[in-house]
This record gives sequence, C-alpha cells and structure tokens, in this order.
Amino acid sequence: MTKINMNLLLIVSLPIFIFGVLCEAYISKYEQMLELFPQPTYAESKAWRSGQYKNFADHPCKRTCRTNESMTCYYYFVVHYDDTFNPSCERYLEQRFRFKVGGREYIDTYAVRDFEGFDDCKYADGVKTEVMVVNGQLPGQTIEVCQGDMIVVDVINSMHDITTIHWHGLHQRQTPHMDGVPYITQYPIEPGQAFRYRFEVDHIGTHWWHSHVGHQRGFGIAGALVVRQPKVEDVHGSLYDFDFSEHTIMVQDWMYDQEGSVPQSILIDGVGRKVPAVNASKPTKTTPTLYSTYSVVRGGRYRFRVVFNGVANCPVSISIDNHELIVIASDGNDIVPVKVSKITLHGGERFDFVLHANQAVENYWIRVKGYNFCKINRLHQEAVLHYEGAKRRALPKAKVFYLYEPSGKELNTVDKPPNNDENLITIVDLKALEKRSLPAAVPQRTFYTSMTVRTKNQFLFQMDDITFTMPSRVSLLQTRNLGIGQFLCNKTQQAAMGLNCRSRQCKCANVIEVPAFNDVEFVISSTTETAHPIHLHGYTFRVVGIGVLGADRIQNIEEIDRRTPLPRRERGAPLKDTVQVPAYGYTILRFYTDSPGYWILHCHISTHSEIGMAAVLRVGVHKEMKTCPVSNCGLCNSVL
Repeated sequence: MTKINMNLLLIVSLPIFIFGVLCEAYISKYEQMLELFPQPTYAESKAWRSGQYKNFADHPCKRTCRTNESMTCYYYFVVHYDDTFNPSCERYLEQRFRFKVGGREYIDTYAVRDFEGFDDCKYADGVKTEVMVVNGQLPGQTIEVCQGDMIVVDVINSMHDITTIHWHGLHQRQTPHMDGVPYITQYPIEPGQAFRYRFEVDHIGTHWWHSHVGHQRGFGIAGALVVRQPKVEDVHGSLYDFDFSEHTIMVQDWMYDQEGSVPQSILIDGVGRKVPAVNASKPTKTTPTLYSTYSVVRGGRYRFRVVFNGVANCPVSISIDNHELIVIASDGNDIVPVKVSKITLHGGERFDFVLHANQAVENYWIRVKGYNFCKINRLHQEAVLHYEGAKRRALPKAKVFYLYEPSGKELNTVDKPPNNDENLITIVDLKALEKRSLPAAVPQRTFYTSMTVRTKNQFLFQMDDITFTMPSRVSLLQTRNLGIGQFLCNKTQQAAMGLNCRSRQCKCANVIEVPAFNDVEFVISSTTETAHPIHLHGYTFRVVGIGVLGADRIQNIEEIDRRTPLPRRERGAPLKDTVQVPAYGYTILRFYTDSPGYWILHCHISTHSEIGMAAVLRVGVHKEMKTCPVSNCGLCNSVL
C-alpha cells in the first residue's frame, strides 16, 4: 500500500476509532443500571403516564386543529421489556368482569376499561410471552397532532438491545437524520442510552411509528401517528361527522417466538381471541377472550383509520358485517371515495374509511382475516362494532369462522392482477385527490429493480441479486458530515468488476445512485412465487402500474418493457408510500426526487428485509444533501 493511501486510511479511520472508543466508554456506565433495572416496575410504568406529556390520551396536542395554529408536542418514550398476560391481567379474570356465550367465556370490555390497572395489562390473546413495549403499552399509544406541529420525542432505551424509531409516512424533508434507520440515517440507540427525535410534521393523514431494528415492531414497539388538519380544509370533511381517536385501529400478526415466521394469532388493538391450532388433537384450554370494541351512535358517520403492522408474510383483510366501507385515503393520501365490502392491507399500509351507522341497534362483527402464512393456522380475528343502546354483554349473532367472505367489492386483493372483474379493485384503479403536480409523462430516468429469494444452503433475500447488509460503525448519512468517500456497492459496480451476482453470493450495502430533482420511475419486480409489500422512506410515490407476467417472462421484464412498454396510468395515479408487488409480477412507481439524502427501500415483511431484501437510494450527491447537526450525527447517541 502506498504512503498516500496509508495516510488517507488513517485520516478516515482515526475519527471513527476515537468516536467508537468514546461511545464504548459511555455505554459501559449503564451496565450496572441494566443489571439492576432490566425492566420498569409497576409504579414506574404508572408514573410515566401520569403527567400530561406522558399520557397521550390527555396530551395538549390532541386537539381540534385550526388554520395557522401549530404547537410543539413533547413525548417521552421508555422502551423496555415486559410480558403479555402479566399479573395486572389477573384482575380481568374476576367473575364480575366475565360473561358466557355458548359455553365460552368473554371479558366485558366496558367493565374493565375504567378499572384501575387496565392500562398495565397487556392481554394480547391470553398467552403469556415476552414483549418489547414503549411506556408499558401494547400497542404503543397513538400520537395525535395537527399539520405544522413540531414533534419532540425523547427515547430512553432500557433494553439490552439496540433500537431506533422510524416515523412511517412522514417525509423528513428538512430533517433526514430523524428518519430512524440504524446505520443509514443515525447510529442506533444503544442499551442505556437516550436519543431525541425532533421534526416538523410534513404529511397529513394516518401514519405510524415503529422500531426499525430486527423484529421489535412485531413484539410491541409500534403505535399509530395521526396528523389532522382543520376539517374545513379536508376535501372529505363533508363525508363524515366524527373523527374519534378511539376509531384508529391497529392490526398486527402475532408470534410468540422472535425467531418464528408463522404467526400464532392476529391482534386488533393489542387483544383478541386465540384461535386453536389447526392440527390440535384436542381442544386446548384457553383464557377468557377480550375483544376490542368500537362504539357508534345510530345515524352518525364515522371516520375510521386502520394501520397494519404486518411482520410476517401475512396480508389481512378487514370487513364489518352489514356495513359498507367508504374508502377515502390510503397511506395518508386522499383518493376519490370508493365503496367496498372488504379492504386488504399488506404490511405497513394504512386505509381511512367512513362508516355510516345506519343499521339496527345491535352489535356487529369487525372481521380480520389472514392470508398466506396466516392461512397455515387459518387465522382470523374479530372485534365488535357496538351501537349505543345495544346490550354490552352480548356478542354479535353471526358466526365467526375462517372461510367467511363478505359479498360485494374488494379493494387491494391478494395476488390478483388487474382484470375486468368489477368487484376487484386494485390500488392502481384508485384515483388520487390532491393538489400535487404530476410527474412528467416520460420520466427522466427509469430504474429496474428485482426482488429475489435464492436458496444456497440458506435463504437469501435480495434486491438486484444482492443481499443487503447494513454498514457498520458510521451511518451513510454521517459520511456526508465526515467527508468520507465511499465505494458504492450496487449491481452496476458489481458488473463493472466482472462479478455475476446471479451465480455467486453478493452481500453489501446496496446503494442505488439516483439523481436529485429528476422525475424518476422504478419498475420493481418479484421474480418468485412470493408477493412483497415494498416501502420507500422519504417519499410518496405514484403507483402507475401493477401487473403479473408469469415465472418465465418476469426474468426479462426490462427487455419486455423497452420493446413493448408495460401499461402505465398517466393521469390520477394514486399516491402511496407502501405498496404490494405481486408474485411473478411488477409494480411501477414514479416520484420527483426533491429530497436529497439516503433513503432506504425495503420489503416490509420483517424477515425478508432483515436478511437482505433492501437497498438504499442515494438521492443526489453530498453537496446537495442537508448537513446533519453534529449533536444528532455523532457516533454516540446520548442526545437530549
């Protein structure tokens, strides 16, 4: 190695080494604390929620939004281990809270709702398992703010694992270092450390926050984030009368083992009935069931918001007996309303719908059904739509079973390509309702990106035939501050080096170079029999095309598209940040690259993304990116 190269290596390595040593020394101060206080006590968890800034339900930022009125909204997150069906839940089992229907016992949701200790019970499906939660809540509490508010969140990591928080749906245009992706936009929050997120809300709608480390979001570190606007400014404001906090629904697939991939249950707002295993030789003993309940008054029109925290390969559908769902938004973006009977959600997606409470005063099932890996155990879950005046200790009369399907139109169906069936509505069939200018009819750049699963002694989940691995020590965004040059690993660079990643195993931090301030298009394909929900950080994109080519033709999608262009919707294409790519099919995205930075693009099935199905878009060059404040981009993360 030449003297010049050695000097360069020292210049680059020395600051990283020094920061690393300081950080390691800082972390060690918390080792004793972690041994003494591995998780909070009952009193501590109660204290965290006692103040107005810690009790999200009474937070001052949860208010009626008014034009040109903004606030700074402070939240305190303590991330810690806990258990479902903990001792606080034993009080639920008292006879005064239980009732029977058809030989099975249930818990009266209303009776326990105001009971002391209700918030400290993480009931789930009645099975005890270890979880990771924020402030003792499962799911995490909903942050509710108004357009233009400044959110400030102090995250205290009381776990033995690293963590970060991603704000799914918010663009972070002014604060890319707040996106919450470890080793991409920030150094992870180490055990015993703290980190302050501070950013202005830049996107109205239904969003959510969640850990972006491992499978943590699947075990509790996730919650809804609702950004409202003055109702007079809402294009759909005349369609509903009420937009209540309690009508935000968080659905998730649920596993007892962090190493698993097949869910054992589905939870609706953290609770639900445990469905017996399909292969059970005899009935298993179960605890009484606690269902989530959502109240309405006959005659009212209610805005519901649904968030799907899907971790496994398990899309779900939601329907409500005897009621139409008027869908008005997806991923926080308004659409021309469509009436359907069922909505399918893939991991990370959100939908808003209006429900007109125009049926008889009764209780009705809200049904959630799981597909793909959830179909293995025939998983379904229910909640109750309760009309005020109906009996509270009475379940809906209709039966619940896995094969139930509502009649009528379906939105965003599982693995069904666009066709002429008027009852099947795909995402690309939706029409956007917004003021944003359209991307150019002919994009300045088109990128072809494939998602592949290979089996060479192990499963390799890949994008562009590369298994993504996170950078180490320095996050990609920090390289802009430190002035460190970097070798960009991607399919173009690998080919230039004479490497064929289809015949050999390629592992690296796959960084795709995308020019800033261009209209770009991504044609993303799945070359296997598995569909993948894809999520792009930092942007909202237009979905201009979805289709299925089949196992043979999908391998040559770029050649096919250049020879005979694939169908694209040029006007009114819906806006999303998360969308499904069908098996042996493709999804075409368009967006304007007006936010330079490092933005991760990944499958939202946790197992897939964690072991390689991801890439980073480096939008623009370093001089076009915003400078990251030293206080947030240092290698040590005790930042308050």
